[in-house]
Amino acid sequence: MFTLEYAKNPSYSSADGNSIFLIVKWKEFNEEHPFGATSFDSMQYGVDLYNRAKAGEFGEVAPYVAPVATQPQPTTTGSQEL
Repeated sequence: MFTLEYAKNPSYSSADGNSIFLIVKWKEFNEEHPFGATSFDSMQYGVDLYNRAKAGEFGEVAPYVAPVATQPQPTTTGSQEL
């Protein structure tokens, strides 16, 4: 089990609000780590982080922003010869 030193920059990482992305610092590590917390996480600390973030303990949770494709996406139409 890890010991949370702090968490910051919460933002929703799904449109339905069931997951929150955070930057966390565990006492057992020297650097910060990205962490995705959900209400249905299989580990209790994930559920705990989600509930604490949703309650505003780590600051206001930023709204979800859908990813934007920056390059054309491949399609399955047609075939190619290599």
